[in-house]
Amino acid sequence: MSEQPKRNPYESPALPVAGTSTESAPPVPSGHDPLGDRLLKLFWWKPAATLAEQVRRRVSVHLLPYLFFLYILAYLDRINVQVAQSGMKLPPSQGGLDFDSKIIGFGAGLFFWGYWILEIPSTLSVAKWGARWVFVRILILWGLAAGLVGLIGLPVMTSMLGWIPTLPEYNFGSAWTGYFSPGYFFNQLPTNAEYQFYFFRFLLGFFEGGFFPSVIVYLSMWFRPRDRAKALAVFMTAIPISSTVGIPFSNLLMYIDWFGLEGWRWVYIIQGIMPFLAGFATLFFLPNNPDQAAFLRNDEREWLNGELEREHVERRDSHAQHGHFALIRDSLGMILLLTLVYFGHNVVSYGLSTFMQPLIKEVLFKDNTAMAALLTSVLYGLATVGILLNGWHSDKTGERVFHVAVPLFLLGTGVILAGLCIRYLHSPGIAVAILVLLVGISYYSHLPAFWPIPSMFLGSTSAAAAIGFINMFGNLGGFFGPYMFGNIVSEKVNGVEVTHYDLGLLVVGPFPIISAVIVLAVAQFRRAQPLPPITNA
Repeated sequence: MSEQPKRNPYESPALPVAGTSTESAPPVPSGHDPLGDRLLKLFWWKPAATLAEQVRRRVSVHLLPYLFFLYILAYLDRINVQVAQSGMKLPPSQGGLDFDSKIIGFGAGLFFWGYWILEIPSTLSVAKWGARWVFVRILILWGLAAGLVGLIGLPVMTSMLGWIPTLPEYNFGSAWTGYFSPGYFFNQLPTNAEYQFYFFRFLLGFFEGGFFPSVIVYLSMWFRPRDRAKALAVFMTAIPISSTVGIPFSNLLMYIDWFGLEGWRWVYIIQGIMPFLAGFATLFFLPNNPDQAAFLRNDEREWLNGELEREHVERRDSHAQHGHFALIRDSLGMILLLTLVYFGHNVVSYGLSTFMQPLIKEVLFKDNTAMAALLTSVLYGLATVGILLNGWHSDKTGERVFHVAVPLFLLGTGVILAGLCIRYLHSPGIAVAILVLLVGISYYSHLPAFWPIPSMFLGSTSAAAAIGFINMFGNLGGFFGPYMFGNIVSEKVNGVEVTHYDLGLLVVGPFPIISAVIVLAVAQFRRAQPLPPITNA
């Protein structure tokens, strides 16, 4: 008898679907996805036991790494002001703009007033027309806006904005001039670096708007409900990793002086070029849906479409039984509560992320930027671990509420304790240790369990709108956090800025604790209105 050739387990006949026999599974065409097969062997030593697991793995290795990379770019452009502000605060004679923490905090927060406008339209566009072109539009335009921040205050910006016609300045009294007079703002825009900073931060948010909720809707087209928290956990580790990697990267860019431009300008320019180029690459990397995915085999595609269709039918039957608008109406209270939860999280997360490195440097290291950057990176590295562990455990147990409430409570407690240590115990070392360890591990760890909650009780279109609503209004906390923090910590003494970071910590710390309490109220709401249970994988 001749020896049978060894077969690649990832190119084997169809794996059994959980709960079915192997004989009932359709045959699998071999050699359809050689790159995916190599990646599967690289990340998983043992072949998948079921077709369900095989599909989840194959979709993960093809989609999540690229989405993960795009989200890193998104967060880099949101938080790079954390590093660049040290150059922007210098006087013009030293290459800066003479900004203070109030200007930095207000400009950083303006991102979210632009961001919320396109949230719901973008999520609905993904569901209706497909994700590829939505992502292309977002990436190219946000890259342009991010890069142009690096040119504010230069003559080239005056030339670029000089076409703006002179607008009438309606004077409603001293309280309504300056920021609140559109005519005054746009007339000053070509020559005023502060207004240029505000303008392009607003545009950055406007063009990026909808990226995150669109990704959530996009992932719902590829993963079953029971697998989505794991997928979101992997995707959202880009949030802390963008800081873990991006902060040292941005600090290195601060030493560049190409073409006579200061390093802080290159932080914005280079990190704006990257998403601009990624926009064109997206045309080749992201299929709109499983039917357009060349990497899926026929049986894998059929199984995945069948699972998603089953979910769609269940939600449709629920709509038919209770009424589509009645379901949304009955769930409105929960949606509003979840929006408040997300708002509270964003107040503290963006308030801290805008000023974390300057905070650690000021209270502990003074002039040692390298050590401050290192500890800030360690903090976000621990946040990565927190997201993965909490997302994994949430999916394993099928529990969501306490996997959201406990990390939020720990986050708020850590922030308050750090502020108390600085202000009353005069122990900056203990404060920084609390920030790095306790705040770090709980910083974002609730997010993988938080975002699957809307899809638990709404269909795909309604869930898309709910996710967009929660992200749209909840993200406004990303304005109030940096704005409050910057105003509270900044004080001018004889024309020199003096910072009080302990006060900022004490003001933003209670917000995630309040969010944790609201999450428990969501649990009460759910018990009053039973929702479809989450089944374990």
